[in-house]
Amino acid sequence: MEYKKVFTPILWGLFLCIVLPVSAQNSLQYQKDSLRRAIDDSEGIDKLRSYNKLYYLYMAEIADDQKMDTLLTLFGQAEAEAIKQGNLKMQGMVYGNTIISYMNRNEHDKAIQKAPGYLDFYIQHDLWRLYYQVHLQLINAYNLKGDYTHAAEEAEKMFNRARERKDKAGMATALYATGITYNLQKRGEEEERCFRECISLLWETSGYDNILTQGYAFLCGSLRAQGRYEEILQLVPEYERAIARFEKASGRMQPEARGNLYIALMNTYIDIKDYSTAGIYLCKVENIVANSISKYELARARALILLSKGDYRQALAAINSAAGAVQESEFDLNETRKIKMEILARMGRIDEVFALFDEIIAANDTIKDVEVNARFDKLRTEYEVEKHIAEKERSFHYFLFVLGICLILVLLLAGVFYYNRTIGVKNRKLYERIKEQDRLTAELSRLSHSSEALVSPLDYNGAVGMTDILTGSGEQQQLVERLREYLLSDGSLLNADINRDEIISVLSTNKNTLTQAVKVVTGKTPMEYIRILKIEEARKMLDRHPELTIEAVAFSCGFNIPSTFYRLFRKQYGISPTEYRKMEKWQGD
Repeated sequence: MEYKKVFTPILWGLFLCIVLPVSAQNSLQYQKDSLRRAIDDSEGIDKLRSYNKLYYLYMAEIADDQKMDTLLTLFGQAEAEAIKQGNLKMQGMVYGNTIISYMNRNEHDKAIQKAPGYLDFYIQHDLWRLYYQVHLQLINAYNLKGDYTHAAEEAEKMFNRARERKDKAGMATALYATGITYNLQKRGEEEERCFRECISLLWETSGYDNILTQGYAFLCGSLRAQGRYEEILQLVPEYERAIARFEKASGRMQPEARGNLYIALMNTYIDIKDYSTAGIYLCKVENIVANSISKYELARARALILLSKGDYRQALAAINSAAGAVQESEFDLNETRKIKMEILARMGRIDEVFALFDEIIAANDTIKDVEVNARFDKLRTEYEVEKHIAEKERSFHYFLFVLGICLILVLLLAGVFYYNRTIGVKNRKLYERIKEQDRLTAELSRLSHSSEALVSPLDYNGAVGMTDILTGSGEQQQLVERLREYLLSDGSLLNADINRDEIISVLSTNKNTLTQAVKVVTGKTPMEYIRILKIEEARKMLDRHPELTIEAVAFSCGFNIPSTFYRLFRKQYGISPTEYRKMEKWQGD
């Protein structure tokens, strides 16, 4: 059985449980107006049911674009009302009918776009029956687009979800969808296996009789394609029981289900040349089925049966009718041409036979061209897919690269933060030590009048500390103290041009005596001692004059090169002038 020939009734049949029957009225417009008034006048579930009946009327007219626009508006209103009432099932029904409307308009891309969001809604609210029905339509949309890869992926996803829930109906629906995909790919054995498993599961559950009977129809088509006619005939009693169960559950006749059975039997008997029995089932089909799906099959069967009876004129009319009903492909049209050739040959119209033969050859060439183009399209699709995959991989690698750079930057920032924090702690301790030395110096200076010890404010990095006890003889200590008093008085220390000879002259001593005294008492040369005092004075100026820049303080203390001042300051205190001033400001705050 060809999938596309039976797909339209499947779409309507599968959602029969979603829509509510519409009572007959005098006219379609009258029904619509009545339902609109009912919507305005009713509340609760009655209002939702009226919406359901109204949009079902419009679903029968969706070939008209304006009616489709109206239908979509109705869907939106019904959804809003269902949300307002908190009726999840009715909300889900709106979503399901939206998908079926797109499918019946062959707007498969829109169905594919909308369906995933609706499926998430069904999963979230445990509406599994609607989930399976809409997921089936999503798979059908991919099948009708020829995208069998995505169709198979979605079917597998549905099957796995149903298996996790131990839901046999859901598993059977997924197998049914997979079987349809195999049917379109002409993979008879896989198709047969899927439909047999589907049928077996559905006999163990209820509520899915429509899929059960359709499964039998597809299974008969698969067996017929493999020439296994006896198995089809053996399947008939079981098939009829499935239809009977469907009719009992629905409470009404199911003409399409019976029609599919009769068509399967009709074609089977035609294939085995039992045209009399085939004629019986043709009559049965004509009595209960009148739709566009069966026109080609019926006309073709009628032509073959009439041909077997020798009624060539009626057979020719029937096959011409079948040719007019063919819309699927040149392949089906060629089948009718072959039958017509046989009829014309029996009628002795040889010229028309040869003309038809030429048409068949031309059509075969067209079919081959289509197949070649299809192969090129497939190759082009594969190239685009591979290109897309390569772009995704490249984007992923770029993402990893950017992520790596960001991680490195984060680590660097963390390192900088940690370093600054460590340096800050260290500078704070050095600053506190300096201030403690200042306090001790002030205290010792106060006691210096009664003590013989002299204190010299020296550096912290290997030099004599500010609280160290000076050594040397009394005269040497007095000489160093006089030197210190001279340098700290009258701005002598701040004189950048001060020299040793001037100091010797002022202190009334000589070079050797001064050098030896400073060396013994401080451990430094006179110039080093002077430099230490200058740095000490500069530090005090930083405290006293926060408005001055560090460079201005350096120049004021006799340092013409700021970098030299920075270097000596750090050497003496273990902290730069900038960091010292920051600590001073931080302590002040």
